[in-house]
Amino acid sequence: MSHPEQGHDSFTVDMQNKPQLDNKAISTLVEDGVTYVEEAMPRFMQDLQKLCMIDSPSEDSAGLNKMAEQLGLLLRSVGMRASIITHPRGNAVVGTMGGSDPTAPACLLIGHHDTVHPVGSASAHTRLEVEKLYAPGTVDMKAGLLQGIYALELLRKHNYQAFSKITFLSVPDEEIFARYHVGLIRELAQGKPFVIGLEGARSIGNVVTRRKGCTHYRLSAKGQAAHAGSNPERGRNAVVELAHQIVQAQSFMGWREGLTINAGPIKGGSRANIVSDYAEIVFDLRFLQPEDRRAAEARWRELLQQQLVPGVELTLTPVPDSMQPMVATERSLALAGQVQLIAEQILHVPFDPETRGGASDCCNTAIVGCPSIDGLGAIGGGAHTDEEYVLLAPISQRIALLAGLIASIPALQN
Repeated sequence: MSHPEQGHDSFTVDMQNKPQLDNKAISTLVEDGVTYVEEAMPRFMQDLQKLCMIDSPSEDSAGLNKMAEQLGLLLRSVGMRASIITHPRGNAVVGTMGGSDPTAPACLLIGHHDTVHPVGSASAHTRLEVEKLYAPGTVDMKAGLLQGIYALELLRKHNYQAFSKITFLSVPDEEIFARYHVGLIRELAQGKPFVIGLEGARSIGNVVTRRKGCTHYRLSAKGQAAHAGSNPERGRNAVVELAHQIVQAQSFMGWREGLTINAGPIKGGSRANIVSDYAEIVFDLRFLQPEDRRAAEARWRELLQQQLVPGVELTLTPVPDSMQPMVATERSLALAGQVQLIAEQILHVPFDPETRGGASDCCNTAIVGCPSIDGLGAIGGGAHTDEEYVLLAPISQRIALLAGLIASIPALQN
């Protein structure tokens, strides 16, 4: 659901006291991994095009289930035990792989295989150019899912076993608010694994260290109808009052760090010659800390008392299925620090941390206490448009970085 955005995060490892990545096994894994994936790119492209040619909008259970089956086959090919978690609206897929160190931290790779593109989009908008693959759902996020699977293949090739458990999860309901697999996400998060999200990225060294939470509010105004010509003074115009409240609500922009509000769909009134007796609007509120939302709502209810049209009844209602923020913690930043070390010391590319305004399922894992980072997927752009694409050249480095990151998790045990 969330796409790469502009804006550099303030997080970075202390440069003067930054540790060196002296694990030769990880260095070898990453360096050899780049070469290995470059040689495997024809096969990777075949797999990616097969995934992208499956139309899988969030509302199409047939396409979602086909994606889950295909991902299951790919997971089994890299040594995972894959299970299809069935649901009438769409199936999820879970892959698991056990290691040789039961004391090491567990790892959860998480993503989604639903898209916003309707059936027929794949055949209409898929094309391969020299540097890009254009296809609906490429960067958001079928290429990221496949990169995660190839990272597991790379670990298997190097006989990496120094982990307790690696889990791979792809859900079919991330692009919608009426979720039905969040319970599965929370079940897999119970052991507090390190969580790596496979959403899209903007550069090789990119990592998302924080995500904003998101919730929708419905504000309704109930007034009194009257004839707009004969006796307008008898009316209480709900549209006018709602317009006043919209202007007041805009004061939340920047009220706290990262807090934004957007006035969305609006409706009201019936005819121009009738004083409008009803109006409503849905707002989108984004926030970096859970307490920001609570403070904003409390302040909002105070603003509702400052009316322009007396007698209009205002009702503010939170819409269900809100997403909590992915808050950075000491352990999640330690995981992001490993991205920095691999990017700078092995791949020799800039580290690019980011706070992102869009939510993802890493928000659902972070809120239950999992150290979570995101944006470890493919690099591309145009998400949610007919021109969605993924860049091909960085794929080998991104897969190698991801494999090295997974292999570095035992170093964060303490």
